[in-house]
Amino acid sequence: MRKILAVLLAMALAMGCFSAWAEEETLPELYKSDFTLDGMDGWFANNATGEVTEEGAFAISGRSADWNAPKRVFDLKAGVEYKVTVEVYQDAVEAATFKITVEQDGGNWINLTSAEAPKGEWTTMEAVFTLEQFNEYALYVETENNASLDYQIRNFTIYGPAEA
Repeated sequence: MRKILAVLLAMALAMGCFSAWAEEETLPELYKSDFTLDGMDGWFANNATGEVTEEGAFAISGRSADWNAPKRVFDLKAGVEYKVTVEVYQDAVEAATFKITVEQDGGNWINLTSAEAPKGEWTTMEAVFTLEQFNEYALYVETENNASLDYQIRNFTIYGPAEA
């Protein structure tokens, strides 16, 4: 009897894992950055200098505050769960902390996630979030306690329900 219960429990756990994995895999891609498009695909350097690299990444420099960062306004909906991923790169310090932040209506900042990026390595950041009701949502990738660091981002992607 114990063996049957163990097998059933293992199957139930496996089904839950496969089901969660399947849901994540089927979540549609709503947006993927292409900084080579005219106007850098709507991205801009918030109080800094931004340019597109030969590899198609967004490079940011001339910063004097952590929030001087690549930024873009998105048409997102309140109450909807989204997933965002981005790769960050820095080649100046042994490790730097980066944050993905959402700015709602030009204020009300919410840190979605943070990650440490080692020198010379592309580091993937990921966050799942649901927004409250506001008129405008901007997402940006900023540093933490490293205001003058030059860095790059690429493959900024938002996933969510197709009707969002």
